[in-house]
Amino acid sequence: MGAIAFSNPRGGLGRGAVAVALILLIASASVGIYYLFQKGQGTGGAHPSGSSCVDPLGGATLTETPQGAVASYPAGDVVRTQLAPPTTIGGVTEYQLPTPIRAPNAPAVAPDGSVWFAETSVAGLAHFYPANRTLVEYPWPYDYPAPPAPGGLCGPKTSVWSVVLWNGEVWATDSGGNQLVALDPSTGMYTSVKVPTNGSFPYTLTPGPGDTLWFTELFAGKIGELSQNGTIREFPVPGGTSAYPSQIVFANSTSGYFSTVGDLEPQGGGVYSFNVGHYSPQLLGGQHLVDPTSLSLGSGALWVALHGTSSVAFYNFTTDAWSYFPTTSVFWYGSPVTTLPYFVSASGASVWTNEHYGNRMARITPANGSLVEYSESSLPTNANTIGNALTFAVGGGRAWFVEQTGNVLGYADSAYSPGFYTSVSGNTTLVVHRGAGATVDLVVHDTGHRGPLRLTFSDSESYLSTPENLTFGVPSSSVSPALGGEATVPVTVSALQSLKPGEYYAILTATDGLTFESSFIRIVVPA
Repeated sequence: MGAIAFSNPRGGLGRGAVAVALILLIASASVGIYYLFQKGQGTGGAHPSGSSCVDPLGGATLTETPQGAVASYPAGDVVRTQLAPPTTIGGVTEYQLPTPIRAPNAPAVAPDGSVWFAETSVAGLAHFYPANRTLVEYPWPYDYPAPPAPGGLCGPKTSVWSVVLWNGEVWATDSGGNQLVALDPSTGMYTSVKVPTNGSFPYTLTPGPGDTLWFTELFAGKIGELSQNGTIREFPVPGGTSAYPSQIVFANSTSGYFSTVGDLEPQGGGVYSFNVGHYSPQLLGGQHLVDPTSLSLGSGALWVALHGTSSVAFYNFTTDAWSYFPTTSVFWYGSPVTTLPYFVSASGASVWTNEHYGNRMARITPANGSLVEYSESSLPTNANTIGNALTFAVGGGRAWFVEQTGNVLGYADSAYSPGFYTSVSGNTTLVVHRGAGATVDLVVHDTGHRGPLRLTFSDSESYLSTPENLTFGVPSSSVSPALGGEATVPVTVSALQSLKPGEYYAILTATDGLTFESSFIRIVVPA
């Protein structure tokens, strides 16, 4: 629930699915631009029992309206609880959030390692302290009718896709109120700033140069800039209301980039560069992309999550060229589906992304050409078992995520070792002629795993990352290196005559079923 693209899993992402799914998320829209100040004192205690989807925290004033029951929380209200000890599976640790379901989204990691996130069924913000498992919930003092609760799940009262720390406050987008909302954590008080364009669907937030806060207006075809004094400036993006601007990043004080999903545009979406002082967006690399929903700068490149595919894109500023890195293939009910990378975040030497349909967190290390994918569950991955980890944030070597329907806050730990890893022996660039093949050696290293590991292969030739015109041959589909040793597996990569000449990327993977350890290779197919 709440995903931008939740399309036919067997057919990949259909054109127009983004727009249709997002329209369903809008709860309300409002007009004008002003500050709304709320006053009051936090209660600091737990509410009595009797909580429900209308009043998840308990203790609200309930009002019946033509749109349904509305829960009004006092300004400055605070609820504190302690979460149960977490469960850990492989490299993922998860904390179950209180019930009724909080429908969490948009985590942000604070400098002290604590985690902020939105609770869209409350609606409000929450602050989690991992050291003592304390959860502090701050309901918004704004009124939203409670949506229906199919299957007993509390639906979002608003959509919140971004939370950031800016100017000493915690800021969030609020699509239902068509506003940006700020929490002062020292007082528990909220301030809101209305977006000038009605029905804009404020989506993601990015602190920008000159102490400004930038945001995307998904349905208005604009990006916005908020100054410290509350003034908003709006800038149109190429493609207008069909573009769906998704995220903004800044390279320095003058240069920025934004992505547009562009699902209704004939050529698709893209990434645009712009100058902060002289706004005139230019399509990066002159190339359109398939549903770019997020971007991040790191390792000397621009990384883009391509939500309509199973790949992450990489723009090399030195060569001015795009490359595409596949993720490990996923099968639902026996058929391949797109893994749907949703957001991407470069942090230090790593580039993280979340695989929405894959129910995994993934970490790319460009320096050694490796990919590690961490399963969020040991259950078979399909439409009924994914937790809907739609957003995430990186901090302290952890990629924190929330599962909107799983009602979970968790993290993938980059320090986790499954007891094995992979590498490629020799040159990682393979020249493969059509109608012929070439061999590369995959080395699987054991550091304490014990037992067989399954081998799988994916490549960048299709949206699904499943091999079609490229094939990968190995002596066996599994490998069992000796404890503390390694096993070398010759992989024969063959190209069919039907494969178009060009450059492709592939991953050679070993997995224990929970963690996927892969090495990238580059495949050049001459004309």
